[in-house]
Amino acid sequence: MQLVLDTKDLKVDRRRNLFFIEAPDGTTRSVSPRKVTSIAVTQPCWISAGAVELAALHEIPILYFNFLGKAVARLSSPYFGSIATLRRRQALFHDTPDATHWMVGLYLLKSEQQAENLRRLKPGHNAIGQMKNLWKRLEALAGTPLREAAAPLMAAEAVIARYYWQALSELLPAHCDFEKRSRQPAQDDFNAALNYLYGMLYTTVESGLFAAGLDPHLGLLHADEYNKPVLAFDFIEPFRPWADWLLIQQYLDHKVRAAFFQRNTAGVFLNKAGKAFFIPLFNQWLRSERAWANKKTSVKNHIYQLAGRFANKLRALNDSE
Repeated sequence: MQLVLDTKDLKVDRRRNLFFIEAPDGTTRSVSPRKVTSIAVTQPCWISAGAVELAALHEIPILYFNFLGKAVARLSSPYFGSIATLRRRQALFHDTPDATHWMVGLYLLKSEQQAENLRRLKPGHNAIGQMKNLWKRLEALAGTPLREAAAPLMAAEAVIARYYWQALSELLPAHCDFEKRSRQPAQDDFNAALNYLYGMLYTTVESGLFAAGLDPHLGLLHADEYNKPVLAFDFIEPFRPWADWLLIQQYLDHKVRAAFFQRNTAGVFLNKAGKAFFIPLFNQWLRSERAWANKKTSVKNHIYQLAGRFANKLRALNDSE
């Protein structure tokens, strides 16, 4: 499970090799590190050095989130799983023809899932055919070096995204109040919730890359950016539509409340009540099973397995030399 620290001034210490948590009102509880997969910090709190050491011993990352739901810091064990040869192969992979083929594959997986979301809402919507026509443009780029293919690849994906979001604005019920995609900050409740889900999804994808021994800071399509896990920006793409549908389901079931959001002059954001709803929902969703790529397993395992397949691909290239 993910241990969520969402109450201001919580205290987390280590006692008898357990996480000992004390709330501001004096209530306490103990949690075994064997039950914890990660610790999410969403409010200012106090974590002792002993608790940090206990998390590191059990390879439990401590993730700090800002008010948008984006992970801004991570504490973890100092032992980086990737060996030097794998990281070197990862850096060199960008300049091989396979890099473009891999990125085209990720975008096609994303677009196919987007089309599936539209089919669930209205089978045969004209946007689905428009998106399929652009898949051929993506496939045609597969043999082009990534440096040359990057701009047309991103342009084609942007057009597909425009068809997708325009179709969703037509198909979603009126109470969703969704007209167009707006990022950070969001301009409506739907986008505020989606941005937060994407922020948590980024962290899961990054953790999957770490688990596979990859360096999240060595990207493919997304340019290197100081202290940014740009490879996670590449690998999140096939899973964005899954998060889209998770949110759409909540709206279709009338589970999203106006009380989950706060507004200011900049935009719309999730408040504490909204985070209390979406964080457990997201974690439950990660554990839920779905069929994909000829396998039925949890959403989290699908994410981790995609990272593992990429790492194995790099190892195979290394072995063939």
